[in-house]
Amino acid sequence: MGFQILHFNRVTSTQEIAKMILKENVVIVADVQTSARGRYGRSWISPYGGLWFTVILKDRKENIITLAAGVAVVKALKNMDVDAKIKWPNDILVHGKKAAGILAEIYGDYLLLGIGINLENEIPEEIKEFATNLPHIEKEALLPLLLEILEKEIKKEKERIIEEWRNYQCTLGRRVLIDEKIEGIAESIDDEGFLILNCNGKRERILAGTLRFLDG
Repeated sequence: MGFQILHFNRVTSTQEIAKMILKENVVIVADVQTSARGRYGRSWISPYGGLWFTVILKDRKENIITLAAGVAVVKALKNMDVDAKIKWPNDILVHGKKAAGILAEIYGDYLLLGIGINLENEIPEEIKEFATNLPHIEKEALLPLLLEILEKEIKKEKERIIEEWRNYQCTLGRRVLIDEKIEGIAESIDDEGFLILNCNGKRERILAGTLRFLDG
């Protein structure tokens, strides 16, 4: 398959540029994003020094590909001696703090897979409590490795993707709160990528949401 990389110095967001290009297997990379968004339209601070990019894919299942992307990011970071874990649904944690995030967005017939990784960029004081960076990793080395792994991961069968995700996650078995209203034990994920939450014996099937750990 292979990916074609288009590099920009400064954009509003790589997702927005991807929507204008819409060509399968093209990767939009930017040094700086001025108006990047994460899930639910939240601002994603994207200054110089981080790795910010969007992969344009076609005919893919959004939630399963998000899981595969998380696995790819963790595998790439582990290859560079970073002990990373996946927090459901799409955060990559290092020492318990968010170092990377993933946003999968359906746009027409395409899936836009946005990935942001904090590397040499500074972390604002107001989010240092729960965010971190990886200043010793060079994005010029990380990006090709990550894309190579991602290409392999998204070709795998759904069952294999889910199995890989389970191997690298840090969510299952913990007491969590979803969207500040649904509390329970994160029991498993099903074959569609939904989180199965055990709420005092009643099982809830959660497609997406903001997850907070309640057990430290």
